[in-house]
Amino acid sequence: MMIQSLQLWFRRRRYREGATISRFIARDVRRDVLVISTARIDQGLITGRVRTCNVLYVAHGVTGEPPFGPPTELQIDEMWRWTGQSWGGLPDGTSIADDLHKTQNHT
Repeated sequence: MMIQSLQLWFRRRRYREGATISRFIARDVRRDVLVISTARIDQGLITGRVRTCNVLYVAHGVTGEPPFGPPTELQIDEMWRWTGQSWGGLPDGTSIADDLHKTQNHT
C-alpha cells in the first residue's frame, strides 16, 4: 500500500495538467507529451498530445519539428515504449533520410 501511495504521489507531481514531459526513447528520438488531463491518473491513464521526433533530423534541417498530435488517452506505463531501432529512425525501422535519398535520386 505504501509503494502505491508513493507511486501515485510521484505521478501526480510529474504529470501536471499543462506540463510538457520529454524523454529520449531511443538514442536520437525524443518524445514529448503535453498533458491535457490527469482525471484518471489513479488508474495509470492521462490524456495528452504526443510529438515524437528524431532530434538529429531536426538539428540538421532534414525535417522540421512536428506538431503535437490530437488529444489521446495514454497509459503511463506504455507511452515511452519505442518499437524502432536503438538509433531511432522511424518506429517501423525505416528512415526519413532513406526516403529523401530515394526522392533526390529520382529527380
